[in-house]
Amino acid sequence: MTESARTPVGNHRSLSYEEMLRDRTLDNEQRDALVAEMLVAYIAVLLVRRGDAPTARLMLLVERWSLEWDEENREKDLTLEVDPANKHHFAQDLVEKLKGLCCEVSDRFNLGVNWVVVQESLPVVGPGWRELVQREISGERPTNQARRLQPGPRRWLEDNLAFTNEGEQRVYQALKNRQESVLPRQESISIFPLPNGRIARRTLEPDFLVTYKGRAGILEIDGPHHNARRALDTTRDHLMHDSGIAYVDRVPVEALDNPAELEQVIDRFLRRLAEAR
Repeated sequence: MTESARTPVGNHRSLSYEEMLRDRTLDNEQRDALVAEMLVAYIAVLLVRRGDAPTARLMLLVERWSLEWDEENREKDLTLEVDPANKHHFAQDLVEKLKGLCCEVSDRFNLGVNWVVVQESLPVVGPGWRELVQREISGERPTNQARRLQPGPRRWLEDNLAFTNEGEQRVYQALKNRQESVLPRQESISIFPLPNGRIARRTLEPDFLVTYKGRAGILEIDGPHHNARRALDTTRDHLMHDSGIAYVDRVPVEALDNPAELEQVIDRFLRRLAEAR
């Protein structure tokens, strides 16, 4: 969850959701995704500030959020997806409370979202589903938390690790190639996709946490509205450096479709991480 962060940190301030929505380069899909995240964030923060911490904690169980057309295709609802094991927490009275807060925030910002739906999330599955079933019967779940995964036409799964999109999987494969085929075993890297973690003042979910030669680095993929979030990214970078992350770098979205350029980005990241002080 991204903070509105109106209080400066050093000389930097992250963008609020209202400011992000003013970005005229956002297409309809990007705007819907941002509105959904904004509503979830405001609902959770308002619950805490109004003294309802138990319900706010339940909002942390929400794995995915999106705007979806209602049954009559007249307006979009805020759809919240939770793990089947947690669905029972969201009884009808609680959903009504969330709907009231959603309408309150939506009316304030003229977002046009007046309904909340809570449904079970679908697991990340692929052709190896039989092995997945056997592992889960034995009590094993995917090893990365992957709480940021959003619904889409495809799912990306490799080495029992889940990814949000094909671009993240390509970066993982490039890092994995360095790990298994390029670097000597005694000087290899560890790769942690989509980890959840707490640093000073906020919880973050970077794209990749990589450890190399006794140092920890963060590798992010620039999204389609990176320019709108540049101030937020800068603040995050400073906080991560202050919290013990040796080096933070970003993969330009253009490099995802250019294998040679992606290889150069990965090599530069690992070189600078090894040299970081």
